[in-house]
Amino acid sequence: MQILYRFSVIPALLCTLSATAQISEGGTPPGLLPENAAVLPPLPDPIALDAPDAKKLLADDAQHPERSRFAVPLAPVDISPATAGAWSTLPGGDRVWRCALKAPKALGLLLLFDRFSLPAGSRLFAYSSDKQQVLGAYTQASCLPSGQFLIGPVSGEVAMLELYEPASGDAADIHLNRVDFVYDPAGINPAGTPEDFGDALACNINVNCALGQNWQTEKRSVGRILMIFSNGAGWCTGNLIANTAGSAEPYFLTAHHCQIIGNTPNFAQWRFDFDYEAPTCPNPATEPAKKSILGCQRMAFRDETDFMLLKLNPIPAGYNLYFSGWNRTPATNNLVQNSTFIHHPSGDIKKISRDNDPATIFAQTIDWGPGFGISPANTHWRTVTDEGIYQPGSSGCALYDQNKRIVGQLHGGNFDPVNCTVSGAWFGRFDISWDQGASSASRLREWLDPNNTNALTQNGYAQPAPTLASISGNISTHWGAAMPNVPVQLSGGATASVRTDASGNFTFPNLPLGQNYTVTPARDTNDLNGVSTFDLSVINKHVLGVESLDSPWKIIAADANGSNSVTTIDIVEGRKVILGINADFPAVPAWRFFPANTTFANPANPFSGGLPAGNIQITNLQQNTTGVNFKGVKVADVNNNAQGGG
Repeated sequence: MQILYRFSVIPALLCTLSATAQISEGGTPPGLLPENAAVLPPLPDPIALDAPDAKKLLADDAQHPERSRFAVPLAPVDISPATAGAWSTLPGGDRVWRCALKAPKALGLLLLFDRFSLPAGSRLFAYSSDKQQVLGAYTQASCLPSGQFLIGPVSGEVAMLELYEPASGDAADIHLNRVDFVYDPAGINPAGTPEDFGDALACNINVNCALGQNWQTEKRSVGRILMIFSNGAGWCTGNLIANTAGSAEPYFLTAHHCQIIGNTPNFAQWRFDFDYEAPTCPNPATEPAKKSILGCQRMAFRDETDFMLLKLNPIPAGYNLYFSGWNRTPATNNLVQNSTFIHHPSGDIKKISRDNDPATIFAQTIDWGPGFGISPANTHWRTVTDEGIYQPGSSGCALYDQNKRIVGQLHGGNFDPVNCTVSGAWFGRFDISWDQGASSASRLREWLDPNNTNALTQNGYAQPAPTLASISGNISTHWGAAMPNVPVQLSGGATASVRTDASGNFTFPNLPLGQNYTVTPARDTNDLNGVSTFDLSVINKHVLGVESLDSPWKIIAADANGSNSVTTIDIVEGRKVILGINADFPAVPAWRFFPANTTFANPANPFSGGLPAGNIQITNLQQNTTGVNFKGVKVADVNNNAQGGG
C-alpha cells in the first residue's frame, strides 16, 4: 500500500495573502531595468552553500519510496541586508540591496524567512541567474502577522535576491534562515522550473480536458499544499469545504498523514496554491500562474480515517474560489454510484480522475507500513479509477460522489506507474470523520456544523464576501528596536485595547467591514528611561548650532516641552527629570508615536508644516489590513539609549 504524498526530508539535518495571501505585485527588479545598467555595480559574488550529494540522496530515495522527497534543507543560514550582499544607491537616492546564493548542481532553491517585514514602498524580488524566472514584487501587503515567509523554489543553482527601498522610506527587516536544495531530476520540466510542474505521469488528465467539463465549479476548491517541516518540505492536495452556516471560514480538508511525513510541521509557512492548472486540455509549455495563500492553523485530525481539517489564513476577495459541499449520510455500498477526484499528482498542475463504478466500503484493515499505522476495517472507501490515475502529491484530495459532494479524502493506494493502471485507491470516510472523534479536535462536526443543524448533506457555494477582517501592525523605536507591551487603542467602528507582543506586533481581530477605524498607541511611563546628562549636552550643541542632530526623529525627541521647536527650555525640562524635581515631562508623554511611513519635507526641521498625528486611520475596512506600523520616539533621548520595553 502506498501513501500518496510527496516529501523532502533528510535524516538528522532535518529540516509554500489581502495580507495573508502570498501577494506578488509583479514588476521588474531594479537591477534588471535597462536604465540602471550603467548605475548599479556588478553583482556581489554569490554566497556559497554546501550542496549535498544528489546521487546518494537518490539512491537513498530508492530504498524509501514512501517519502518521495524532491529537496533537502541545507545547513542553517544567516542572511539579511545587514549581514550579506551589497547596497547601491540610485541617482534619486533610492537604495537597492542585492544578494546571490549558490548551491552547486541544485535544480532549484527554496527560500524560507523567519523575519519578513517590508515597510510601505519597499519591494523584494527573487529571480534565477538566467533572469527567466522572476518572483515578486513582494511588498508590505505580502507580510504576515507571523513574521515568516516563503519564496520559491527559484530555478537553478543560483538564486538572486533584490530589495528596493525608497529614499524617504523605512528600512525593511528580512532574515533568511533556511534554504532548501532541490535535487530530484523528476522536477526538471520544459519550463526549467523545479516546482514539479510537468512532473506528473503523462496518463494523468488535466482538469480542463473533456472529463473535467462538468467540474469547472468544484475545481476552484482544490488546492496544492507546499508543506514545510523542521526537516523538509513536501506536496499534498486538499479542498476548501463548506459549512452549514454558509460562511467564509476558510476550512480546508486534507489527509492526516500529510502532517506526519516530516517532523514538526510549521503551519505558518504552509502554502496553498489554487487555480494551478493548464488553461486548456494539453499540458502547457510554460508554468501557469497560481493564487497562493500562506499560513494556516490545524483545527482537527484523526488517524482512523486519515483526515485533517485546517483553517487557512483569510482568502482575498478577488480569488473567486469555491467551498465544496459534502455528504455525511451513513455509508452503504450503493451510496456512491460513481466518484471523481481532482488532485495535484507529484505537485504538478491540477488533474482529474474518475471511477464509473460504485465505491465500496473496504471491510479489511489496511497496513500503511512503518510509521503510518493500520486503518481499522470499514473506515475507508475503495475505488478503482477508470479514467486518470493518482501519484504521490495527490494525498488529501476529496472524493466526490455523483452529486458532487465530498464523501472522503485520499489516503493512498496501489498503482502501476509503468502501465499507468490502478488496482485500488482508499479514501477515509467522511461520515466517520464527522462525529466519531472524542472531541472537536478529532472530528468535523463542530467546525462544519457550527449551529448544530444535524444536516446530513451540505451543498457547496462560491467564496462568500468576507464580513470580518483584522487590523495588525508593529511598533518599534525609530532606530528599529522592538517595543513590547505598548498599549494600543482601537476606536471607531469597534473599540478595543491590546498590547504589543515581544516583537512589537499587535492585532485587532474580527472587526466589522465597511467601518472606519483609528489605531492609537500610547506609553507614558518611566520618563527617565534613556535620558542622561549626555543627551542634554548633545541637545545643547544642537541649540547652539555647534553640532546639529543628525535625524529628524532625534530632533522630535529633543522637544521635551512639546513646543515644536528645540530650545534651552527643553534642556531645562530634561534636567528637572534627571534631578527628580519632576517625575515626568509635563507637556508631552514619555513616548511619542508616529506612523512608520512618516516622511519629512525638511528633515532638518521636522516641525515645519506640523507633525503628523500619532495615529493611523483606516477608512472603509474591506479586508485584513497589515502594516499598521508605528515608530516610537523617547522624549529627551537623542542617543537612542532608551529601552523599548519601558
